[in-house]
Amino acid sequence: MAPDLPALRRCPALATSAIVQWPYEANPMRLTDLLSLLWRRKLTLALAAFVTAVLGFAIAKSLPVRFASEGLLLVENREPPIPELNQTVANAPAGMQRIRTEADILRSRRLAEEVVRTLGLDQQEKPESGLSRAVGEAADWARGLVASAGRWWSETIDGLPPLPAEAEQPLDRMALAIEEMQRRLEIRTADNSNVVRVRYLSDSPDEAAQVVNTLMDRYISLEVSAKRDTTLQANEWLTERLNALREDVEQADRKIQAFRRESGLLETAQGSLGALQLNEQQARVAVARQELARAQAALDSVNRSGGRGSASTEALASPVIQSLRDREAEIVQRAATLGQRLGPRHPDRLAAEAELRDLQRQIAGETGRIVASLRREVDAARDRLQDAQAALNTTTTAARSGAQAEVILAQLTREADAKRQVYQAFLTRTEQTRLASAQFPAARVISPAAVPFRPNGPPASVVAVFSGFIGLFLAGGLLVLRRMTHGTINSVQDLVTLTGIQNAGSLPALGSGRRRRMPGLVMEQGQSGIAETLRALRLTMQSVAGGGPANTVLVTSPGIGDGKSTVAASMARLSAADGLRVLLLETDMRRPQMSTIFGAPWPGRSIEAVLNGETRFEDAVQVDERSGLHTLLSDRSSPNPQALIESRQFAELISRARREYHLVIMDSPPVMRVADAVVLSQHADSVLFAVGWERAPRTMVLEAIRRLPRSMRARMATVLTRVRPGRLDPLGYYAGYARSTTPDLKRLPAPGA
Repeated sequence: MAPDLPALRRCPALATSAIVQWPYEANPMRLTDLLSLLWRRKLTLALAAFVTAVLGFAIAKSLPVRFASEGLLLVENREPPIPELNQTVANAPAGMQRIRTEADILRSRRLAEEVVRTLGLDQQEKPESGLSRAVGEAADWARGLVASAGRWWSETIDGLPPLPAEAEQPLDRMALAIEEMQRRLEIRTADNSNVVRVRYLSDSPDEAAQVVNTLMDRYISLEVSAKRDTTLQANEWLTERLNALREDVEQADRKIQAFRRESGLLETAQGSLGALQLNEQQARVAVARQELARAQAALDSVNRSGGRGSASTEALASPVIQSLRDREAEIVQRAATLGQRLGPRHPDRLAAEAELRDLQRQIAGETGRIVASLRREVDAARDRLQDAQAALNTTTTAARSGAQAEVILAQLTREADAKRQVYQAFLTRTEQTRLASAQFPAARVISPAAVPFRPNGPPASVVAVFSGFIGLFLAGGLLVLRRMTHGTINSVQDLVTLTGIQNAGSLPALGSGRRRRMPGLVMEQGQSGIAETLRALRLTMQSVAGGGPANTVLVTSPGIGDGKSTVAASMARLSAADGLRVLLLETDMRRPQMSTIFGAPWPGRSIEAVLNGETRFEDAVQVDERSGLHTLLSDRSSPNPQALIESRQFAELISRARREYHLVIMDSPPVMRVADAVVLSQHADSVLFAVGWERAPRTMVLEAIRRLPRSMRARMATVLTRVRPGRLDPLGYYAGYARSTTPDLKRLPAPGA
């Protein structure tokens, strides 16, 4: 085993560094990160703002000056005079639909043609700006190129005969003028307003006002003309229809009169004669039935009195009976008085009783006469009822014979009434239409267009300012979008937050021309910030295992260009210069890079030769003259490097190196390229994960760590490489404390020497 290092015992903080547990969820982009990103790219943002401002200013200056004039048109919501009668008058839309319909009419080609002809816009020559001319020429060139390509494809690929050249059609100035006017015309409406805004852009202020005023005047004129024509058409149609309806009504009346004469149906003011007779006979029958019922009731009342006709209602109502009843009462009272005073056998009392019996015979006779009279009345009422019923039957029979004629007559009458109602409705509508022809138009100008005195649109300076802001925001948005979609690591804190793994430090970028000189720089400036940071990396990696000092360190990275080989060579050379016995193994046998730093290995003395048993380990190890570092480099001679790494010879090589060296550093291929790093991690005590500043995407970093064995994550540390000097994190970079050079150490002997 390698001897213990006193430095580890003197640095307990490094040996107990906390490692964030895996997995660790990365935080979203914070405001400080956003501001930091924008500040780092301030020159890019300023350049984007300047370029867009200049471009906006140039475009604003190159565009022609336009003047805008606006007029207001009020569209009144009036119902048409006859919305439901003919087809020439369409049903008027209501509310906002009507306003938008009128706005579409204002945009119509017919109205635009009227304005163009009135103002002679098709005869005017329009000045064309340089930008418009250039755009037009570019469009013509593009159309010609597309046409040529189409002809070539048809002739060459499809084998079709060439099409005859089309003759150039002369330009229709009227059509171009109408199209240009419609393009510059703007019609706007509001949801809760009947006002239509008419706006026009023109190169001339006078022309802008003339077009708007002429458009509104022609619109009103066309509307009045259309309304007049529609009213005339409606009047003609109504007159024709009215005459036809009048003829229909007269014909229906003539048909009714002819049917009456043919069927013999007489009509009075109260109705038909048959109906009147039937009603009269029905009334007679009803009266006869009532009289019979009344007489029969009186007779039944007498019969129910048990022969005592004097007690019936008719008898009591008779004056003779009433007089006899009064006398009977007096005689009864007198007989009773005489019987009490003179006795029942007194002649006076007997005379009174005889008088009473005579009076009762008179009452009975009078009652008999009344009963006989009632019987005669019942018989007479029954005869009248029979006569009335017979007359009713006769009338009913006659009415039934004429019922069919009545039905036909009623149908003819209804048809005539319906035609007469339609005729009356059309007659009323005709009068309304004649009155409607004198109404005012449904639209009027409430604000004519005035001649504008300043150009339309903002000045060129304002356009430049807004363009600059737009360019600034677009550039910032693109930077943020690129950061969010293709986010890279740009700080130590970002790396720790993303991976949840301890960070061992950060190393600056030395520029594209000096990147390979870091291993030499640490020898020239042994107490520089880079050298101190590398020493901290070494101590961290030897203590990160947690189970004691570790002397086998695997240096890898997510992808190519993260600087892992430079870090491995620099840390190995500096550790050897500090007096440690260090072995650098170039296990990246696919793309070896150490030969550019230490020189190519001796022929037949590479790591491939050692693993294949072609040479001994002690014979293949080379010693760096400046630092005393022992290296075992690759000559890229193996066709299958992974098989060598997985071989028993490689495991024996690592075991021997552990025994003979304080520190063994393995430079492996990137994790995301091949699986060599995953295999090599099984032979390492700790893993140093090099991540390039603003190079490796976040997803790649996380995936590379995920591919490594889970057991190695607790023995892993990261280093942020190629950091811009101004962005170095003071918490992960040692700035140095003194300026001196490290004296050259004596060359260490080769293993076994």
